[in-house]
Amino acid sequence: MANMKRHANPKPTHCGKAHLKKVAKEAFPKYTLEFCSHSDLGGHRAPRDHTLGFRLKDSRGNYKSNVIWVMPQALQNWTSQNVRNAVKKANGCE
Repeated sequence: MANMKRHANPKPTHCGKAHLKKVAKEAFPKYTLEFCSHSDLGGHRAPRDHTLGFRLKDSRGNYKSNVIWVMPQALQNWTSQNVRNAVKKANGCE
């Protein structure tokens, strides 16, 4: 097993997605996080295949952020401050 290569496009894990949801809730308690992929958005808009995107939604279902793309292997490293910074940048406020 030590000789196995890592997949070039790893898929997001359940634990990684749960972690990102948790830190997003810490950063924006009034919003929920909704995951999306490039195919959900009508084409190949992601920077690369298997990239995971997310957006924040309010209780009425209105989006409060543009799509933020995340590499699956980086999900566990995100903090609430990373989420705040990414939303700010994605919404053109930086």
